[in-house]
Order: sequence, then C-alpha cells, then structure tokens
Amino acid sequence: MPGPAPEPHLHPLLRNLNAPQREAVSHVQGPLLILAGAGSGKTTVITRRIAWLIEEEGVPPGAILAMTFTNKAAEEMRDRVARLVSVPVEQLWVSTFHSFCTRILRREGDRTPVGRDFVIFDPSDQKSLMKQVLAELHMPEKQFHPKRVLELISDFKNRCLLPEEAREEALDSWTRKVLDAYDLYQKGLRNHRACDFDDLLLHTERLFRDSVIQTAYGDRFRFILVDEYQDTNRAQYLLVQHLARRHHNLCVVGDEDQSIYGWRGADIRNILDFQRDFPEAVQIKLEQNYRSTQRILDAASSVIANNSQRLGKTLWSDLGHGESLVFKLADEGRLEAEWVVQRILDLRAGDPEGKVAVLYRANWQSRQLEEALRAVNLPYRLVGGVKFYERQEVKDLLSYLRLVSNPFDLVSFRRCVNAPTRGVGPTTLAKIEAAIPEGGTPLEGLAEVLRRGELKGRAPRELGRFLDLFRRAEGEREVQGLSGLVRWVLQESGYLQSLEDEGTLEAEGRIRNLEEFLSAAVEAESLGVRLAEFLDRVTLAADADQVEESAQLSLMTIHCAKGLEFPYVFVVGLEEDVFPNRNARETPEGLEEERRLFYVAITRAQRRLTLTAARRRRIMGSEVISMPSRFLREIPAEALQTPIRWGTELYQAGEGVRPGSSFTGRSSGGAAVATELQRIRGFFDRVRAQGDASPEPSSPVPPPEARPAAGAWPSGTRVRSPRFGRGIIVASTGSGDGLTYTVRFSESGEKRILARFGMLEKEG
Repeated sequence: MPGPAPEPHLHPLLRNLNAPQREAVSHVQGPLLILAGAGSGKTTVITRRIAWLIEEEGVPPGAILAMTFTNKAAEEMRDRVARLVSVPVEQLWVSTFHSFCTRILRREGDRTPVGRDFVIFDPSDQKSLMKQVLAELHMPEKQFHPKRVLELISDFKNRCLLPEEAREEALDSWTRKVLDAYDLYQKGLRNHRACDFDDLLLHTERLFRDSVIQTAYGDRFRFILVDEYQDTNRAQYLLVQHLARRHHNLCVVGDEDQSIYGWRGADIRNILDFQRDFPEAVQIKLEQNYRSTQRILDAASSVIANNSQRLGKTLWSDLGHGESLVFKLADEGRLEAEWVVQRILDLRAGDPEGKVAVLYRANWQSRQLEEALRAVNLPYRLVGGVKFYERQEVKDLLSYLRLVSNPFDLVSFRRCVNAPTRGVGPTTLAKIEAAIPEGGTPLEGLAEVLRRGELKGRAPRELGRFLDLFRRAEGEREVQGLSGLVRWVLQESGYLQSLEDEGTLEAEGRIRNLEEFLSAAVEAESLGVRLAEFLDRVTLAADADQVEESAQLSLMTIHCAKGLEFPYVFVVGLEEDVFPNRNARETPEGLEEERRLFYVAITRAQRRLTLTAARRRRIMGSEVISMPSRFLREIPAEALQTPIRWGTELYQAGEGVRPGSSFTGRSSGGAAVATELQRIRGFFDRVRAQGDASPEPSSPVPPPEARPAAGAWPSGTRVRSPRFGRGIIVASTGSGDGLTYTVRFSESGEKRILARFGMLEKEG
C-alpha cells in the first residue's frame, strides 16, 4: 500500500499526510475519535489539527484546551504548534491533567475546601501526615502501613470517591478503618491548606459538577483535545465529560492496544466506550506505520488480534518486509543474558552507531544483563530506574553484609542500623558514635550505649536485637555459606518482613529485587566465591556503572519504552510467570493488558526484533523450569527466521543456547547450584505465608498431598488462620503450589498468604 504522493496544491498543514491523517486534521465540528496505531504519526496529527483550528477556522488559541500526560509531551506539542501558526499562542492551554487542575484551582479555589493558596504535598509530606493520622486513631503501622493506606486512598480519589461515598464498598473492618484514616487525612490536608497529587483531580472534578463553573469553562474551551485517552482514569474521564458537555467538540487520540497502565487506575473502557458516550462521534483510524518494517508489524497485529477488548486496526508499512524475527532459547537465564550481549557485540561490528534497546517485563531482570555487559566492558544506559546494585533495598542488604565482613565499617553501620526503622535518629546515632572506643567498632559503641541505658522508647529493644544479630552473624556465616547468610540476614533483620507489612506495589518490586540478589549470591557461591570476594565484585560493578552516559545501548522495562523507538530491539524473558506476569495472567483483563504490553514491546523495533527465553531461570533464589510464553505461539511462523518447535522437543531436543556455548566460558555450577537451590527453595514464600521466622533450611516442603487443590476459594470466603485469626478473602492469584490469597483479617489487617503454607481453614 503506497504512501501519500506529493501534493503541492494542498494546504501546507495537509501536505505530506496520508488520507486518514488529513481527515483527522481538518475535522472541525463534533466529537472525534482518532485511533492512532503505533508509529502512525500521532503527534504530527495532533499539532497540525490545533494549528488548523487556529489558522483555517479562526479559533482563538485561548479557546483550545489540549491535555496529555507528561510535561515533556505538553512542551513538545506547544513548541510544534507555535512553529506552525502565524499568531502568538501564549493563550493556548496545553498541559498535563494535573497542571490544568492546579491552574483551575488557583483561580476557583475559594469554592473548594482548600482555597486558592494551597500547597501541594509531595509523597514524604503525605506519609508524615498519615503517620500522625494513624497515631491519632491508634491504628498500628504494622497492620496499616502508611504507604499501603495512602495507596488505597489514592485509588478511591482516582475514582472520585470521598470517604463517606467509599463506605459502600467497605465490606470488611480493615477497609472501614482505612476509611476512618481517609476522613481524618482529608481534614488534616484542609487544616494545612494542602492538596496531595490526587486531590488536584478530585477537587477539580467536584468543582466542575457545579453548573455555573461547568458553563463558564464550557464556553471558554470550545475545542478540547485529549492525548493518550486510553490512559485516563475515572477522575480524568469525568473531568473531560464535564468540559465537553457544552460544545461536544471533543477530540480524543489514543490506541486501545497500547493501554498498559491499568495497575495505576487507567480504564480502557474510556476509549472503548467513546462512541457510546458520543453516538455522533466520527472515528478515524491511523494505520500506516512510519517506524517499522512489515514483518514486525505482522507479528504485532497477529498477537494483539487475540484480545477481545479492542476496536480493531491493522498496521501496515511501506518500508518493506524487512528482516525476519529471531527467537532464541537459552538453557538458563545467565546464558540468555550472555547470548544477548554477544549479539549486541555483533551488531556493533556491523553498525557502530545503531541504537539498541533491551526490554524486559520487570526491573529485577536487569541484573544478569548488567553483569554480562560489564563482563565485556560494554557501556549501557539504564532507563527509568536505578542500576541493580544501586537500588535502595539492595544497598541496604549490602550494608548488613559489609558490616558482617568488616565490623569497622561505620558507613555501612549508619545505613543498616535504621533499615528497617528502629527509632534511631541523629541524636541516638551521635551517642553511639561518641561511645566507640579507640580503635573499636560501631557495634562496640552501640553495646556501650545500651549498657549505660541512655536510650529511650523502643530503640533499646530494637537495637538490642540488631546487636545480637551481628553477634550471631559470624557463626551463621561459617555454617550457612554466602547464600545462606543472605537469606538469614533478610529474615533475622526484619527487613523482608517490613516490606511484606508495607504491602504496596513498590514494596513488591523491592522484594523481587531482594529475591534476585539472593539468586546472585547462589550463582557466586556455585563458583566458590566467598563473602569478601562477592562484596568486592559488587563494589567494582557499581564503579563500572559510571561510564555509560554516551552509551548507544539502553536497558529498560517495556513500560518505560512506550513512545520510544530503536533500530534494534531485544525482548528478553519470554516465559510464563515472567511475561505474562504470574499475577496479571490470572484474570482475563490482566492477561489482555500483558498482551498489550507485548504489543508495545514489538512495535518499538524499527529494523530488527529478537525475542529470547530461558529453559531454566532462577526465581526467588530457586531454579524453576519455565514454559515458553503463550504470546510466542501467537506470532505467525512466516514472520520468524526459524519456526519455533513446540512441545516437549523444544526443551529436550537441544534447541537454543546450552551450557558451554556461553562466550564467557563459565560453567553453570551444576550439582552444587542444584543442591543449594533445593536448600533454599520456598524461603520467600514461607516468609510471606507465616510473617515470622521461616523453618530451618532442613525443614521439608509440605508433601504434595498436603497442599491445597488447584481451585481457589472465591473472594468473600471467610477463613481462619492459626496466626492471624479470622479474615475474609479479597483476592487470589496463581494456582497449584503458587496459589496465593489476599486476606483481610479483622485484627491484623491485610496479608498475602501462600495457600500451601498458610494453614488456612474455611469457616462456615
């Protein structure tokens, strides 16, 4: 299908556009839905449409409102419009949703609970206020972690629910108590004349329910444009509805196939139901892709066609068929990373300036890639995250291990003494350091302060346990070995349990990074590496990370890659439970969002796309045999360089990278690794299930006949736990040995419990 021919007789704003793009730019009256496929020139269409309204229709810039999701996108949009029109555009409203709401509240704040001169609380301000609220309500932070409570309150606000309105959804005592905190938290914000980030949307949406305000701003903004409409949440959706009610000149641009933020409140139904909300709406599909070759687009279209929640479009390109997709199966995760790095080196030899991206589902997957890159001194840039060994939780754990290795390490002592929090402030720390004897260690200073009885509150008890941990650590180091010591420190320090108690999405990600750290320790131990050498390797790795600023190679999660493009793309970790993610794939909606995420990954590639998986992968410190991602089956065979051989032969006939083919020449560790992995198998699951000390390493995993059946009890089932008492199941994920319940207990709050270890009993 050919692209648009040069047409010099056309209006300058319509030149070099294809027919659907021209139609979208020149449409004026009434609602318009632009379904913009990946790489279809969406930003060009948006900016030229705004310019068309100003130049050809005579619409004053101040009568146009354009909203998007990032400041960068808003600035780019404004700059491009300014270059296209002959009049000043200072009056044009182009901003993010939150900036727009702030601007409105500064004008109309007297009609809201917080006035015009409010301050905006950042996350640390919110957490501080919530701690005060929980203390006032006598709600223990162990059961009502401030971040978890704020996360739930944010969800209510994004659905425009005030505390009294949300009570209709409170089916259990834990949520009812959270709503008490929500109510008092809002009063605290009002007393401070403050808004949190979600309040900006909440208060503005409430403000626009007033017919006077709605009419005033409806008259002002005659034309409204919303970018990335598939990413709007309930509050943003209602706000747009209020603004568009007056004139119906609403243009929304988006791609339902790239809706990948459901986990943070985005509702794909907003774009799917647009023509139900506006029956007179015109729909225009932008299907020509200017980024990728046809084979890449065929793969993407074939995959996304398996989703039911879509309006449908078929991407095409006039850039030619291009190279076939490559799939490689490695024998295990480390070899997968090394194979990818070798292919990148090969690309560098042929195209030194070609940009490369390695995409993965979750941040924890970067660790083996980073190590493989450092092994060959290949610089890289980690996008949207912190390098593995620089992440907060990893550095916290390392500070414990460094202090075990070197008791004189004051820097590590300062870091780990309050991780997790033990009530140690600057004054307490100063007392400890002042008590360190000449030539002594920080731990000796702590022992002296405790002996004198100089500390108050909970600090003496917590620091006594901390000191005891290091008194026992040397013995554990000799008995347990490197990986056993890591596991023991995570358990005995209370660090892992503190993240479990927090119960937020952020905490889950941090736990996953700690699990990956344990896997790194297992790998190192299999090569005979002891603690001091392991710490040296990590330190050198962190130092090497400083040389990547000019790198042509980028590592990032797929979420971070949305909106970007690269000539060469590798998508790694294509196995069940990794991608699609285990939790997400348990519901039809979750699985469809995972498939959309894979679609986004595929469509980042311009010229060459390589997909990889591993037969075995170390997850949570344990080695698992992985099944290939179901998404690989959805790629047409003709798009692949070599068709994938499905069935048992895929893993038994030797296809893919095997031990020994690695370019670094290292062995896989064999029996030693397997023995240690068996020894620590289930550690993290047992901590999650029991909340306290896990069984000793020699404790057997419950036999298969003792585990629950694959079917899960439905939400609403009342259960009893020997540790936490009575509760109600609010969610379940996984199946078989991985079946996990989220239970809200009447006395101890919300817990995630692995069914095979949790000893839950069904009541009634």
